[in-house]
Amino acid sequence: MNKMKKNKAISLVLCIILVFVTGCTSTRVENKHDTNGKENKQIVKEFNNINMIVDPRIELLSVIIYLCPDYNESTKSITPENLSYKKDVEERFNKFKNHKAVNIFRSMFNNNGFSYDAPPTAMLFLSNTPNLTLREDIDKQDYVYTQCMERAGGEKKFLKFVEALNDFCAETNFYEFYNEHLDYYNKIIDNTVNNLEDIDYVSQVEKYYGKEQRGYNIVLNGMLYANNYGPKIKNKDGSYDLYSILGSSGIKNDVPVFSDDVYFKYIVRHEFGHSFVNYLATQNIKEVNKYSKLYEPIKADMEKQAYSTWETCLNEHIVRAAVIRITDIYGTKEEVDKYLKMEKECSFIYVEDIIDLLKKEYEPNRDKYKTFEDFYPQILKLLDKLMQKN
Repeated sequence: MNKMKKNKAISLVLCIILVFVTGCTSTRVENKHDTNGKENKQIVKEFNNINMIVDPRIELLSVIIYLCPDYNESTKSITPENLSYKKDVEERFNKFKNHKAVNIFRSMFNNNGFSYDAPPTAMLFLSNTPNLTLREDIDKQDYVYTQCMERAGGEKKFLKFVEALNDFCAETNFYEFYNEHLDYYNKIIDNTVNNLEDIDYVSQVEKYYGKEQRGYNIVLNGMLYANNYGPKIKNKDGSYDLYSILGSSGIKNDVPVFSDDVYFKYIVRHEFGHSFVNYLATQNIKEVNKYSKLYEPIKADMEKQAYSTWETCLNEHIVRAAVIRITDIYGTKEEVDKYLKMEKECSFIYVEDIIDLLKKEYEPNRDKYKTFEDFYPQILKLLDKLMQKN
């Protein structure tokens, strides 16, 4: 009897040891991306209340886009310039063109419309490389997050992409690649800041739209080419961080440049402006869509510029009109004329009507319209008039 108890006790101990060993093995698999707490840090330099940033998450995304030529062929996202950094990417990552992360990214693009602004915006919901996880401080109920997940094919598919990105980081040692290029990233920011005028963009846009935001960030990426986006990320405390993600417009002395000073002013006001405007169309989407026939005369030209819905087209009209009005207030007539000519050549046929409304109704009556949101019903009334007129 004692012997049987002893054998049972030994068996129990062996079972416990087996469970413990199995548990340890499982933990190692779950933590296969653990790099002992290592994290790629953003390169950040403050300029007139704006954080000028090179972001490891966007750098990683640019590598994935580079390895997905069908995406790049469609969106023209990668710089065509002979940039030594691009050669470094080719040498380090070319053999990973068929990696799971690239294939999932391709699938989200082909099947779900995960393109243009959606990929870089989605990366902002994550922690830094090389261990990407969904940030705990974001508001996942916000429309920007939900729209991004829809375009990714759902949150579940996006999280599979994130897991594959972690595999990619581990297998390619992206952590070291990023750190090896810190001098290059710093040079990008220094060159950009040194060529900018001393302009307080933050106070300009906040005064015009009537709202304050928690933070303003310009993310510079030399691999991405001439595609610029202006997402905002809502935090759990209800505040917003605004982003202007800029691709390079050319190369000078093997360092990416981000347009001349006149156009840079336009880009910054434009991309930050989207954060004050886009959500209003989402809030009023039923009313906005009543006027979707206004899209028909310019549909072909808008689609060529990746503005494939009336909602997006309207947002672009409003933001561009506001940029011209802000420029008229703080800039020069030459800049205003240049921007207006550019918008008309790009088929933004309603922009002058919106400019006129802003100048004659919104700006003289800020006691009535404390914020741009208060004014938005007047935009809808203008659309109704344009429908009747056309």
